[in-house]
Amino acid sequence: MATVWQDIVGTVKGYIRLGFTGVRLKNSGGNLAVRNAGDSADAEVTASKVNISGDVLDINSDAAGAGADWKYTLQRPASGMVAAVVITLPVDDGSPNQVLKTDGNGVTSWTDAGDTASSNKLNSTTLVFGSTSPVAMFTLPANAIVAAIEVIVDTAFDGTPSLSIGILGTTSKFMAATDVDLTAAAASVFRVHPGLAPEGSTQDLIATYAAGGAAEGAARIIVHYAIPS
Repeated sequence: MATVWQDIVGTVKGYIRLGFTGVRLKNSGGNLAVRNAGDSADAEVTASKVNISGDVLDINSDAAGAGADWKYTLQRPASGMVAAVVITLPVDDGSPNQVLKTDGNGVTSWTDAGDTASSNKLNSTTLVFGSTSPVAMFTLPANAIVAAIEVIVDTAFDGTPSLSIGILGTTSKFMAATDVDLTAAAASVFRVHPGLAPEGSTQDLIATYAAGGAAEGAARIIVHYAIPS
């Protein structure tokens, strides 16, 4: 009994020990820390429910912040919530490459990721009168089909500029200079369908441009492409 009394009195020293060999409830810089009997490490806490009044939950809160030792924070949105949210985790680990989905009521489960291989994609490259040729566009993925190329004139060019779309060594592979007129009025659209078979390797598309004395003008080059499933 005397030991228990001493422990209670000891709270003025910053901790309470529960039992002769139990954990310590310790004041740590104004925070409540649950430590083992020897005060050498944090101790586990078991409860049927934990209520957190703040907005943040830190995992590995004592991380060194270097190497592979970093803190992981789960945080409630600072604004925008209009009701309480309950997220129910899946019943298992799922399978490789699956993603988490919700039923709309916060109940989550694993599902196969949608196959986007055959979805249409596009890339946009800006061309202006002072662009340095060749203008790097983007890397076309292996096995991709270029369905169409559009050149949209946003501001008509003056002078006698020219433009072709292709790759190094075949600068008009996808669009020839005769297919587009950069001096056309703003909002003019020039569209071609290359109709080329896909290639098994990537291709770095470039725009080969000659200013022809142009001192004004701007356009966008839009490439529509897809990778067949």
